[in-house]
Amino acid sequence: MDAHEPTELRTGETWLRLVVMLIYFFMVFYVVKFLVGVSMLFQFVLVVFRGSVNIRLKKFTADLNLFAYSVLQYVSWNTDQRPFPFCDWPCAEDLSTPAEDR
Repeated sequence: MDAHEPTELRTGETWLRLVVMLIYFFMVFYVVKFLVGVSMLFQFVLVVFRGSVNIRLKKFTADLNLFAYSVLQYVSWNTDQRPFPFCDWPCAEDLSTPAEDR
C-alpha cells in the first residue's frame, strides 16, 4: 500500500455514505417527486372546487420541502447529518420564523 493513499478511501464510513447517498438520490427522490405531484393536483382540485387550500396538506408539503432540502444537503456533501430516518423528520414549525414572513 502507498503511504500517500487517503485514509477516507480505506474507511467503511465513506463507502457506506456512498451507498446511502445513492439510495436517497435514486429512490427517495422519486417518492418525493410523486408526493409533490399528488399534493399539487389535490391542492389544485381543492382550490377550484372549495376556493381554499388544505392547511394540513400545506404543512405536510412544507415539511416535505425541508426533507428534500436535507437530502440535497447530504448528497452534495454540504452536511454530514444523514436525513430522515437517521434523524428526526424535519418540521417547518420548528423554524424560528414562519415561511410566510420570509
